[in-house]
Amino acid sequence: MRTALAMMLVATIGMGASIGCEKEQPPAPPPAPPAPPPVAAAPAADAAPPKPKMVAPTDGLSLADRMAKRQKEEKKLADENAAAENKRLLAYDKGKLPIHQQVFAAIKKARDAYAKAKTKEDVEKIRTAQQKTIDATGKKMMTIDPKTGNSNVVTDYDVLLNALSNDYPDALAASFGGDKKQLDDVNAEIDKRMKKIDGWLAEVKAAKK
Repeated sequence: MRTALAMMLVATIGMGASIGCEKEQPPAPPPAPPAPPPVAAAPAADAAPPKPKMVAPTDGLSLADRMAKRQKEEKKLADENAAAENKRLLAYDKGKLPIHQQVFAAIKKARDAYAKAKTKEDVEKIRTAQQKTIDATGKKMMTIDPKTGNSNVVTDYDVLLNALSNDYPDALAASFGGDKKQLDDVNAEIDKRMKKIDGWLAEVKAAKK
């Protein structure tokens, strides 16, 4: 009887120990999260765009012929622009023709006056005598094209009036001292501009409104 009780006690103690061991075991770790999907590599910021494919010309012309054609077209456009600008200037100066004629006549008269000079003293007397007239002519000239860029010869008038006030009498006086080159250079410039003005005013006069 005692033996049976002892065996039951041992069995009970063993079962309790087993239950205690089961309670002391740590819980199983949670499952690992799924791996994120792979990220596609971004293209390089400085990657050059694809080069366009060269397309062969289909006009049948050689490189030299195409260049000649282009130059011809550019010249045609330049000529058309020049013709349009010339027409615009003619129309503007046509409306100012009487003032043009007065200014140009005064310039020619001022130059002719110096032809009477025989000495340096004569040059200075003529310069002084007609300076007021030259200044008045300059003011009249300014009324032709106050905003500038519309008349074809106002700049030439301005150069001539300045020359007749300064360069021309200075060169003329120097010529009486033996220096002829200075006067020749000034006369060449005056002749060139007066020829341009004379031709332009004739063209303006003949132009239709």
